Amino acid sequence: MPHPNVIYILSDEHFGGAMSHAGDPNVKTPNMDMLAKEGVSLSRAYSNCPICTPSRGTIFSGRHAHAGPVQFFFDVYKPTSPSTATYLREAGYHTAYFGKWHCGIVRNQSPQEVRDNPDIYPAELNGSNRTPEYHRAGFQDWYGFEINNAPFKGFYYNGHDINPTRMKKYQTDALTEMAIDYIESYDKDQPLLLTLSIEPPHFPLEAPEEYERWNPTDLQVKPNFKDTPEIRKKLATYYAMVENLDHNIGRLRDKLNQLPRFKDNSLTIYFSDHGDYMGSHGAIERKEHPHEESIRVPAIFHWPDQIPKTNVRDELFGLVDLLPTTLGLLGLAIPDYIQGIDFSPALRNNSFDAPKSQLIEMSGNPRWSLDFLDWRGIITERYKYAIYETGHELLFDLQSDPYEQNNLAHSERQMCDFMRLQLLELLTETREPYFDVLIQHGVKPERPVRDVSLNKRGPLSPAWSDLITPSE
Repeated sequence: MPHPNVIYILSDEHFGGAMSHAGDPNVKTPNMDMLAKEGVSLSRAYSNCPICTPSRGTIFSGRHAHAGPVQFFFDVYKPTSPSTATYLREAGYHTAYFGKWHCGIVRNQSPQEVRDNPDIYPAELNGSNRTPEYHRAGFQDWYGFEINNAPFKGFYYNGHDINPTRMKKYQTDALTEMAIDYIESYDKDQPLLLTLSIEPPHFPLEAPEEYERWNPTDLQVKPNFKDTPEIRKKLATYYAMVENLDHNIGRLRDKLNQLPRFKDNSLTIYFSDHGDYMGSHGAIERKEHPHEESIRVPAIFHWPDQIPKTNVRDELFGLVDLLPTTLGLLGLAIPDYIQGIDFSPALRNNSFDAPKSQLIEMSGNPRWSLDFLDWRGIITERYKYAIYETGHELLFDLQSDPYEQNNLAHSERQMCDFMRLQLLELLTETREPYFDVLIQHGVKPERPVRDVSLNKRGPLSPAWSDLITPSE
């Protein structure tokens, strides 16, 4: 059988519970639901490092952030690093990338067009810069950008063009149309790997007006939600962005079904790089900490006649597993230096020895604020444990406390010690460079830490309550 086309649909900041088939009572996602109904949705899929850059490095390398080609926030994909694109090119694929990349910001790579128009192209940490070719992880046809953070004022870089091209529509709509046009005109003999990387529902929270259908007061919210009118309004717009994304997934799916070479011979995978708190635990437009809203993501696999209609599975899946699972589904060799696990037997309903845990972490430089701390953690079927660089620990029983409102780190010391030892084993296996030293030999930091910023970012970090004090 010839290799199928592979379609990655990657969104940004979509919490894995914010789909109708995942049980969210507010949002309607019929196209995501249909992909799941005809394939498999992994209900416990996690972002191993829940912030854009290192998460994307994990996705395309199959290695954890601390041991991979993209080790921290605003790092770059190393020029010689293997990737999904290079592996599939070796197998005879042609590759194309559309949308947000965020793995190639080089500070001095601002073209004249960008420098002359700061009102059009945001200068936030040089996110409007052009991605150098050797930081594109081997993708051939390139229609990408680093950061837009302005969904109605989008732009992208076309191939080797020096200056960006501006989008004329809402970003999700524009990028989907570009991908559809590309697929319609694709005439190469090679199978295609196409990644459509959509920035929404990443903040700023802006959606086309026709999708803003909620009265914020009618939203059903979770027990850990901090209920204010402002946060409800933002949550309503977040749902509007998700529904617009779902609509565009349907448009792409319809086009694939209309084209004979794609209809029954395409492996389509929808996933997100991380989630967003969206009001849970009093945080909004945030990720970077270990709670479910931040780290749990969608992961839906669809391949007619190859992936049985299973609908939902609950194995502990991480984005680090996406690359080896893709290679496994395609029948390609998986290099021994890939750290993720091949879930393809599970997706095919074959015998599978599921992992008993997932390693999670934050490699977050550059720092945005005092509560943007590095941490390492582990998730098992029942428990979640994390330890911060300050020595603070979190322990949640996800069975009895699914909304993570009761930190057991001080009351359940035996379980806390057990989880810490399991974490240390995982860190040893994954070539942890330093956090093992902090865990075993760290000293208590000096107190207090004064926060002189105007923008108070707490209280997600456990250090906030007993280390950090505002300046007078």
